[in-house]
Amino acid sequence: MKKIYKSLTIIVIIIVFLLLINYGIFLFNIFKQKINFSEASALKRENFLLKDIMNFSFREPSGLNYKNKHSIIIFGCGFAEGVELEDNQTFAKKLSDYLKIPVYNRGIGGGYIQHAILQVQSGQINNEIKNSNSIIYVIDCLAPSASRLKVYPGNYFSPEFLYSKKLYPVLKKDNDNTLVLKSTRFPSISGNFLNRLISKFFKELLYSNNIDLAQKDIAYNLIILNKELKRINPNIKLVVLVYMDSRNAIKTFHNLLTKENIKVVYADELTRLNTEELLSDKYVTPIHKHPNETIWNIITPAIAKELMN
Repeated sequence: MKKIYKSLTIIVIIIVFLLLINYGIFLFNIFKQKINFSEASALKRENFLLKDIMNFSFREPSGLNYKNKHSIIIFGCGFAEGVELEDNQTFAKKLSDYLKIPVYNRGIGGGYIQHAILQVQSGQINNEIKNSNSIIYVIDCLAPSASRLKVYPGNYFSPEFLYSKKLYPVLKKDNDNTLVLKSTRFPSISGNFLNRLISKFFKELLYSNNIDLAQKDIAYNLIILNKELKRINPNIKLVVLVYMDSRNAIKTFHNLLTKENIKVVYADELTRLNTEELLSDKYVTPIHKHPNETIWNIITPAIAKELMN
């Protein structure tokens, strides 16, 4: 009995010790980064829900004045959303003005393919999908960005993710050969910031050291996105715009998608600029180094031609 009591005491001490470390580091970073307490949580976490996907502040659609025309929907991360850009500087607005059609910007800064899949699965943009003949998914690069399929993006201590009350959305395979939102019975444990940091480290290490796996996992998610879209509109066409990687560098990814009749286009081929040039100060925003208005002015007419082919 004494051994059991001693073991339980040790376990309790370890748990209390870990909780103190957790809360101490939490408070340190809260004050250091001047985070609002109401927007963060030291211990309590919640599962991300399907309804949460529509609570993001999406940009307003462009070109709704063009009546009786098929529209285009753009999905992706901050590249698609247009982080640091005014509405009239974004890819969506440029494409709408160039083609004279409605364009819906469904990009989410810090988002990834699962955010697009969840938007389609929500059923709340069915009308837009039914009235569109093309979907464009803008992807920055494949590795290590592939880790965003499993863990939050950005640097390790990004407060909006590390201390978020909601878990970063992750999908899992369903029995129906599709992907559904993953939930956990103990979100406060899996969402603990130590677990988040450890998970992020190993997932980024995994994809950085296995480029082939990164290509396959990203391609699989885009193929599922395509299938979800076609359930609503069988005639819709998915086009993937790869911003940083070249065609030769990601042959596995390219072949997997083209086999599913998903068109893949590359920024370096559309612009005749190499990756180093695309990421130069001339073509990126000053803070987040995302595509700026200048590069979208070059890409827009080139991708418009691809859409018409």
